[in-house]
Amino acid sequence: MKKWKASCLIWAALLLITGCGKAVYIETQRFILTHAIELNDEKKLVMYTSSSVFSRDAKERYKITTTTVDTMRESKYKLESKINGNIASGKLQSILIGKNMLQQTNVLSYLDVLFRDPKNEINANVIVVDGSVKEVMYMKMSDKGELGGVIKQLVESTYKGRISVLTTLQKFHQQMMDSAITPCLTEMRAEKNDLVISGTTLLHLDGTYATSLNNQESSLLLVLQHNMNNPIPLTFHLPAEIFHTDEEMSYASINIRKAKANFKTKFEENHLTIDIQMKVQIELMERMFTLDMEKQSKLLEQAIEQELKKQCDALIKKAQKHQVDPFGFGIYVRSQDYKNWKKVEDHWGKALSEATVNFTPKVAIKSTGVSE
Repeated sequence: MKKWKASCLIWAALLLITGCGKAVYIETQRFILTHAIELNDEKKLVMYTSSSVFSRDAKERYKITTTTVDTMRESKYKLESKINGNIASGKLQSILIGKNMLQQTNVLSYLDVLFRDPKNEINANVIVVDGSVKEVMYMKMSDKGELGGVIKQLVESTYKGRISVLTTLQKFHQQMMDSAITPCLTEMRAEKNDLVISGTTLLHLDGTYATSLNNQESSLLLVLQHNMNNPIPLTFHLPAEIFHTDEEMSYASINIRKAKANFKTKFEENHLTIDIQMKVQIELMERMFTLDMEKQSKLLEQAIEQELKKQCDALIKKAQKHQVDPFGFGIYVRSQDYKNWKKVEDHWGKALSEATVNFTPKVAIKSTGVSE
């Protein structure tokens, strides 16, 4: 009897439950996958959005919407008046920022709303556009797919290929808040009817544009950051006279498989010295000249070692020239000598530019491929 009464109560409760209420149809939802911002000539914020379209009657798979506003929060209301459907938050994949905007202002203040709303996606990738943001957003993608998906896949595949960095919105915020490192962002540009990852954008401590790195320099940046999640590809032009070959054939390509770094920092009479010793294990991917590897492998190791040091030294000097620290050297200084770090914390970029940085790699070839 008790079981029967309990069953009746359960069925009565189920009958009174209203369920999910009004049905939600995907055709009426608008998922914003890409935000893009730049400043116009009047210093107004121009915002572009790419949202997916699921209607069977639509000819395009996504819609680009443009608004001119003072703040990103204000753009939400204007978007709602232009997009037919409900704007669903939490699906953002990419945030594009015009380089011209970074050259004028700290963009973090404009992105403030994205950090405050818990519904927003803070794992979206932050990308700098070298050129017109409008050109990128209105590029024809009929043979490539939906714009938001194309940008996300391009950025993540180039990072996996280790020729650019990958900075999420959350990571960008952390870099901006940490005085021991300066931000580095993926850089992209439009070439004819293609989107190309051209390298990495470096920012000052105040969030303004400092300089750009090409793809080779971006790979070296990952080495100096000790970011070894995947093999890092590098191609070097080695001294032709050492290997008795022509200049146009004196190339070798490698993958850095492992790297173990030892950082030491010291202050002497207020002058900072950073010593970096790095053991690097590589595999030979390409060699365009003849060489007896059994007898001359050490010669090749030394040549690659010297070229790696030369290019890393040039990259460090480039960062020092612009008073930026995308490598995170400041993190090591802070952890090893906190007392002296507090003296330079507020002007770390300038302090690094005046410091002596010694980079000493030790290269070992662990694989030469099946052809040897």
